[in-house]
Amino acid sequence: MRYFGTDGVRGTALATPLTLEETARWGRAWGEVARSKGIREMVIGWDPRTSSEPLAEAFLRGLDGLLRPEVLGMVPTPAVAWVAQRRPEAWGLMISASHNPPEDNGLKGFNGDGEKLSEDEEAAVEAAFEATPPIPFRQVDLHADAGAVEAYVAHLEGLNLPEDFPLVVDCAHGATAPWAPRLLRGSIHWLGTPAEGACINVGVGSTHLEGLQAAVRERGAAAGVAFDGDGDRCLFIDPTGELVDGDQLLWLLAQDLHQQGKVLPGLVGTLMTNGGLEESLRTLGIPLVRTPVGDKFMLRELALRGWDLAAEASGHVIQKQVGPSGDGLATTLAVLRALLHRSPERRWDWRFRPWPLKLVNLVASERRPVQACARLQAAMTDLEARHGEAIRMVIRWSGTEPKLRLMVEARETALMLATLECLEGAARADLAL
Repeated sequence: MRYFGTDGVRGTALATPLTLEETARWGRAWGEVARSKGIREMVIGWDPRTSSEPLAEAFLRGLDGLLRPEVLGMVPTPAVAWVAQRRPEAWGLMISASHNPPEDNGLKGFNGDGEKLSEDEEAAVEAAFEATPPIPFRQVDLHADAGAVEAYVAHLEGLNLPEDFPLVVDCAHGATAPWAPRLLRGSIHWLGTPAEGACINVGVGSTHLEGLQAAVRERGAAAGVAFDGDGDRCLFIDPTGELVDGDQLLWLLAQDLHQQGKVLPGLVGTLMTNGGLEESLRTLGIPLVRTPVGDKFMLRELALRGWDLAAEASGHVIQKQVGPSGDGLATTLAVLRALLHRSPERRWDWRFRPWPLKLVNLVASERRPVQACARLQAAMTDLEARHGEAIRMVIRWSGTEPKLRLMVEARETALMLATLECLEGAARADLAL
């Protein structure tokens, strides 16, 4: 598609395709497509970027007369998905660029199930956008429905931390900043607050962990938590300052549920989920199913199988019984509860040993299909026959660049490096590099 990427329409705020005039056209296009599918209401929220409210006003100007707006105001992305799921005949729209810098922004859509729009729905919105003429200016009321937001916060059920569990929390100057202090209570040192659009994700949050790691070590905290700008994911830091990623968090939640006697028929990860997690899950008899990278693919797999838990290493953790999307606040609460179920001396001894992993990008003049690369196919077949489940190979072309990506992970570093060397040599021969 021309405008939609892996997570909505993204770009520099107030520049094409997100000028105010274009965003009004997006509102009209979104409204037309939603209405054609029986939708009558649009739930709208935004993060604190300085461009977000002007874009919300423009979107609502285009939406006028097509759908009834339910304005949530400045909220985490999962709040939009959660409210939309609970409204009959509603879709959701979040204005945010997630972990991107303050000058960026985006439009992220949710369907009536609170899940990302399908590719067909996105294509229909694109087509309607290109057919929409300029929208006349008019004043728009952005008055928010506090009750809908309060319902979202209440359903998460906050947590009172014990005195011996000091915590450091980084809200990235983003959408979680007003709400996290209401849900987390105890001895907490806050970073990345208040919500401030000019500072969102600047040196703080889940993509800039250095300050959080230092604060955890300096303060002797039991843990640290970092959200991204729109609050749909989180990462943890252990007491030594080491990163605990989404794969490890999924493993902790799986163990905690298993110890409570709850049946887990399976978990969902992506092609990039570490092999060490899959190997560890086998010890509990829990299968792992992989999808392409992206939370929308994990959600579809969960729905297909009727499962509840999914995650990717970046910190997107989906708990379907809590909400329809990845939710950083919900994940934080679940992980903290799981940690507190463990005795203090064993609070961090549950982690799996990650398999060593390395990625190599080969720039080529021709995007020859991987299936047509005879030497590479032969090498993969031979390696799989010799090493079986001790290695894992992911080979794919970049979606935006002429780069062949070779990813290998293995139980041991030496095997990983040898496998990667073999694959790279074969690929170079096939691509005449």
